[in-house]
Amino acid sequence: MPDSGQTAETSREELAERARDLVPVLRERAPQAEKDRRLPDITHQEFLEAGFFRMFQPRRYGGYELSWDCILDVAAELGRGCGSSCWVFTNLTGQSWINGMKCEQAQDDVWADNPDAVIASSFPGKGASVKVVDGGWVADGIWGFSSGIDFADWSNVQLFVPQENGPPQHQFALVPKTDFSEMVDDWNPSGLAGTGSRSFVLENVFIPEHRAIPAAQVQGGPTPGSAVNPNPLYKIPLFAMGTKQFASTAYGVAIGALDSMWAELATRKSVGGIKLSEQGTVQARVAEASAELEAARALMQEDFRESNLVAETDDPPTQEQRARWRRNNAFAGKLCVQAVERLFPLAGGRGLGFDSPYQRAVRDVHAATSQNSMAWDVAAIMYAQQQFGAVISDPRYFPDAKKD
Repeated sequence: MPDSGQTAETSREELAERARDLVPVLRERAPQAEKDRRLPDITHQEFLEAGFFRMFQPRRYGGYELSWDCILDVAAELGRGCGSSCWVFTNLTGQSWINGMKCEQAQDDVWADNPDAVIASSFPGKGASVKVVDGGWVADGIWGFSSGIDFADWSNVQLFVPQENGPPQHQFALVPKTDFSEMVDDWNPSGLAGTGSRSFVLENVFIPEHRAIPAAQVQGGPTPGSAVNPNPLYKIPLFAMGTKQFASTAYGVAIGALDSMWAELATRKSVGGIKLSEQGTVQARVAEASAELEAARALMQEDFRESNLVAETDDPPTQEQRARWRRNNAFAGKLCVQAVERLFPLAGGRGLGFDSPYQRAVRDVHAATSQNSMAWDVAAIMYAQQQFGAVISDPRYFPDAKKD
């Protein structure tokens, strides 16, 4: 059993500073990571040593149990250096948070013998199947989009378990990497290429029930994990607030794009010898882009603040809060895209090169916001549906919503 008296004193400021110190080297490694379609091993090792994967790990295993908003502080720095590195960080550390919501046995399976163990995630591919058996399920097929799987010890696979009467039951279930029969080299995207988000094959793998948690139990309020980890962190709703990990990456990437533009425009001159930094149109674009990014961060910070206050009670968030937090998250991502695109006319020919930090940011911010929970149209419609009392198009996110 882990030592329940163990404490961790690392602060959010220290973690943000460690992330800031890594920005230059991450920026230097980004082109090669993109070509390799995975992060270099040294980056993962540096993240481990910095304690980034302990941010939301329970204290019982040496974790820090920091508040969920700390993910934005660190992502805002890492994303400036390398969007792919930031995406892997947010995805892997986010899974530690989810595992902290599971039962004690599931947590022990991962961390009791190896407190440094890291968890990735994955989504079932076409033809993947799940069968109910005594004590759990048998999974067979391909699971994909497993960001950072090269460095993970486990994957928190998503299962959609068939039900006799009703839609499939959505589960998040741990599978050790030793149960993978094959890795599939199928990650060839235009953006976030360095995340190594490849697929893997499971061949009739048994998954014990205790290693899973149903989506219905992570909607906000007490969880199996919060019974042994009495921290509001483990009562924050996954679907309404977990998506902040994706928006945080988009924000960090967009800040990096703005950084590169400030630096270049400060010294660049037009063909006529005029300093671009003195042109009104240039000044207006960078000013508006910076305001969009400050607005995106403010939206996320307010959601973090409000959701933490709710989690300090045993009450789940209201339907309105869930809808608004998802709306704000998607809109924050939209603002990040707008800010990066607003800078495009200022990039010039050099900004079109594949190795341009700005051009990489364009690709990465679009990739980050293409994650399905970041879709603005969907989040906006669901918010309006909730406000009007209409049928919610995806009721998984709103357990008490009106249904057909």
